[in-house]
Amino acid sequence: MPSTSRSITPSRRKKLEDRIRKCDAERSRLAAQLLAVDYIWHGSVTRRFQTCGQSSCRCHQDTNARHGPYAHWTTKIGGKTVSRLLTAAEADLYESWIKNRRHIEQTIAALKKISAKVAPLILESKAMEPAIEHPDHPRAVRRARKG
Repeated sequence: MPSTSRSITPSRRKKLEDRIRKCDAERSRLAAQLLAVDYIWHGSVTRRFQTCGQSSCRCHQDTNARHGPYAHWTTKIGGKTVSRLLTAAEADLYESWIKNRRHIEQTIAALKKISAKVAPLILESKAMEPAIEHPDHPRAVRRARKG
């Protein structure tokens, strides 16, 4: 005879199912966001004003007269920080791809959070289901022989 490990009221079951449904809707929304993301890129792009190599240039005297802005891409490769000067087209492209990567990271963090929220709900709902013994289970075979 199947047994339940815990009795539950119909209202508690409904609340539990509603909460799981809400979490599942949020998970579906987040998963759809992941599907919509374009290419990604690692690192970061910064724009800097710089001084030149001519000591007589006014950029050395006046910080507002520095040259630029110049776009630099920075990342870690093999545990070392690497920077590279970018063209305007490269900077625009990499910035949009880096934004995409950050969006994916935020979406994954939200998926982790919703998973942590729904896990105990799912486990509780499974604990309320009747236990079903598999016919090949040794106890089920022994019971069948006795009866």
